Amino acid sequence: MKIAAPTLILSLLAAPALAFTPERAALMVDAIRTNECAMASDQAEAALGPLGLDAVEVQAFVDTLYGAGLVSISADMSVLSLQPILCNAGEDASLAMITQAFEAQETSIEVWRPEFDPARGAELIATLRGIDCVLTEDAAQDVLPPLGFTPIETRDIVAVLVDSDMASVTEDGTELRLSEATCAADPATDAPALAALLAAWDETHPAPGVVIEERASE
Repeated sequence: MKIAAPTLILSLLAAPALAFTPERAALMVDAIRTNECAMASDQAEAALGPLGLDAVEVQAFVDTLYGAGLVSISADMSVLSLQPILCNAGEDASLAMITQAFEAQETSIEVWRPEFDPARGAELIATLRGIDCVLTEDAAQDVLPPLGFTPIETRDIVAVLVDSDMASVTEDGTELRLSEATCAADPATDAPALAALLAAWDETHPAPGVVIEERASE
């Protein structure tokens, strides 16, 4: 498990979780607060694993809290930090802020769909070809940020690549590898192929009709 978006760790390049609660997010926040309100990617598994939080769930939590301005990410995208207002909050105040962040989102989740410019996807593929068609976790943090790839953009591109078997991610989530066919393909075909996959996404990935779990009334 790794820290979730907006960080650039390959194991978190997956679609957002479809159901989650403020109380579960509070478990993650409490663990980070205990760790002096910051957590590096290499600390996440030991700290969050025993709490039963998986990588996709954590990603959804951090997406929500980041959108509410309650967490930040380091310049090298390897350390997640609580903002002072959340770091210094007591248990009740902390949960209240987390709950407010959740309530600011839609009460029902539309089917997740990747959103990126196919030309940017082609640029990412070209970048991988330049490093022997393999992107390790360490290389991702060194190579992608200077090219302007955001964690969310990268996640969406990789989700399409993996879903279409143009690439694969290792079980431990630390390495992304282009398929042999993609690695050897004509670069001119990359953007059109990605555009076609994006255009067909809703048809090939119908909405599951999943809703966010609401807090139980007291």
